Amino acid sequence: MSNARGDEAQLLSRIQSAFGTAEVATDGNFYALPFYSCNTSPSQELNEDEAIYGDAFPGDAVGGLQNLSGNMVVPMGLNSIGWHLRSILGAPVTTEITAGKHQHVFTAGALPGLQYMTQCLSHRRVDQHFVQDSLVATSFEVQARKNSERARATMNMIGRAEVPVAATLDATPVSYAVDPVPVGFAGKCLVGTTETAAITGASLTLNSGNEADQETLNGLPTAAAIDWGRWSVTGSLDARFRDRVWYDRALNGEAIDLALTWSVSADYSLELRCPSVRIERTGIPVEGRGIISSSFSLRANRPVAGASLFTATLKNTVDTYANPV
Repeated sequence: MSNARGDEAQLLSRIQSAFGTAEVATDGNFYALPFYSCNTSPSQELNEDEAIYGDAFPGDAVGGLQNLSGNMVVPMGLNSIGWHLRSILGAPVTTEITAGKHQHVFTAGALPGLQYMTQCLSHRRVDQHFVQDSLVATSFEVQARKNSERARATMNMIGRAEVPVAATLDATPVSYAVDPVPVGFAGKCLVGTTETAAITGASLTLNSGNEADQETLNGLPTAAAIDWGRWSVTGSLDARFRDRVWYDRALNGEAIDLALTWSVSADYSLELRCPSVRIERTGIPVEGRGIISSSFSLRANRPVAGASLFTATLKNTVDTYANPV
């Protein structure tokens, strides 16, 4: 008997209309998405019943609440990454710049709503398939490092339930055939529109605060709903010690307009921007004879009226991030 292999797994995704009802199997209706890993999995508590029977045997094992959670690590493909941004930020404002070239602006809204997804993970060698419904993103994480690894993002997800099915949801899914992925060294860190000096690494995490409702009575072990939460943006900056610029920004509580960017051409780029970020104060440790660096934690401020908390601007050749059909 053959063993399932990770390199033959296929990840299918589609926007779901309503909580609790997975999208139905239809050829050509799902996107097939590239990924590095996916551990979004179901879980269920087993608790011991404590009834007394007059002997030393344990109580029955009682199945408790069922949850669905985990993360996916995906390439920062400058076409497919828009699908993942949509899953946490909602539909973008899309503008056609020139014929066939588009700009998509995703924004963390004041009242964001929920973006439900149906996902199917197919293990093709052993013909086993699992459907996960009502998935929503709880966070989007990226790092910028100068290296030779293709850029990637981590999506943390929660949902309602997973069920095994007899066949894949889509035998002929739609793919982003052209999907350029920038290499780590293509990343830049900006303050305003100026490329920063001395930064050797940066990370940003956008948290949605979405939570599964496992308190409302619904007669089932699965969540009764998903509740949207409160946005937050956190991260870190690693800086070589050349002057007191970053030290003073933290000391003085300066709010900075921070952005991370990746570009492969004039037609393909991604900018993640937080217009008002504060840096946590830290010192300049001397930990050896080499180059001295510091790591600064960061957190976004509450946006002022008319400003955004977090904006992703994506340029590519995709005309829409709606379902294929």
